[in-house]
Amino acid sequence: MRRMAARTARLLAQAVLPAVILFAAFTWTNRLVADRPQMPHGAAGRAETVYSVTAEDITLGTHRATLRAFGEVVARERAELRVASPGRVVDMHPRLAVGAVVDEGEALVTIDPFAYEGALTEARAQLREAEAAAREAESRIAMARSALDRTREQRDLAERDLERATQLRTGTITDRAVDERRLIVSQRRLSEDEARYNLEGEEARLEQQRAAIERLEWAVAEAERALEDTVLTAPFRGIVESETAALGRIFAANDVAVTLVRADALEVRFVLSDARYGRLVAGGSLIGAEVEVAWAIGDVPLTYSAAIERIGAEVESDTGGVDVYARLAIPAGAVPRPGAFVEVSVPDRAHPGAARIPAAALYGDHVFVIGDEDRLVRRPVTVLARDGDEVIVRGPLRPGEVLVTTHLAEAGEGLKVRRVELAPADGPGASAAAREPS
Repeated sequence: MRRMAARTARLLAQAVLPAVILFAAFTWTNRLVADRPQMPHGAAGRAETVYSVTAEDITLGTHRATLRAFGEVVARERAELRVASPGRVVDMHPRLAVGAVVDEGEALVTIDPFAYEGALTEARAQLREAEAAAREAESRIAMARSALDRTREQRDLAERDLERATQLRTGTITDRAVDERRLIVSQRRLSEDEARYNLEGEEARLEQQRAAIERLEWAVAEAERALEDTVLTAPFRGIVESETAALGRIFAANDVAVTLVRADALEVRFVLSDARYGRLVAGGSLIGAEVEVAWAIGDVPLTYSAAIERIGAEVESDTGGVDVYARLAIPAGAVPRPGAFVEVSVPDRAHPGAARIPAAALYGDHVFVIGDEDRLVRRPVTVLARDGDEVIVRGPLRPGEVLVTTHLAEAGEGLKVRRVELAPADGPGASAAAREPS
């Protein structure tokens, strides 16, 4: 009997004790809830969430996007140095090699000048002989002119003597004396004719000699030119594209010894699509536009400036675009080589009165600014151009307004926000914002 009573008491304790524990826990929990500090409640009866966002001040102005294209460096001017005076190579420029840069006027290849110097000496000697013969002819002409003058004087004297004899014929002068004087006049006229013909012959021979002098002067000039052509000089500062010269090699006439491309007249040729070309032409920002050219030949690309000078004559059928040529401004240092593959940055048309904002700040056709009481205000915008991670927009934006650059999934009119500054590694325009209750 006593054992049964103990068992009953034990069962009763096992049933009641859990209920007592649960009741004590429930009472303690209600007390903790009742003692919790009261939080302000929103309209929905819950605590309002404040979103931490990054932001930036709006600046209005004239902005351009940057169009990126790929092209190649081409030579605007090249020269083939051909051999005009054939012969054996006796000297070469010490830096004459493919890819070397040579300055204007430098001697690149020298042909043996011996035969050409001899030809020039012979031509000059013949010219001096012809000039001496011409001076001799001029002396003979002077003598012939003097003789002609003397003959004319004698003829005049004989004619006057005949005239006097004719007047005195009936008196003291006989007919025979008159005839003798008439014969003398005839002889003087014949002498005058001979002197005149002699003068004309000397003058003709002088003209022939002068023609010979002109031919010999041309022969001398030709010999001088041939001698000059034995040295092939660089017509401009250029890059050696090819060369076939070697000491002792014999070049024939018209052989190409060196090919140069002008180092300070390089262009970049790249292609713009029809849409890009039309937009730039409509904006009047193509011809004369400054572009940036990047040549990637190492860890750090080399950059050059260039100016668009001309447009291709026709649309390329294989690319469907238009060839554009920009002349490179070559600085002192690394000169880009024709055929180099480069990236070209072309400024797009200008958009005045616009704002440049991060792409993360754009919500389709609107953005948000921080208004009164740090709440979001929706502003409609029109996207004018995209430029990498940024967009250029225009809308009812005012300078100095604070634009939200964090893209919030819960963004909406009147949302409470707090402006924060992120670490540089995070950057503006993060895809999500930290939230903390107020």
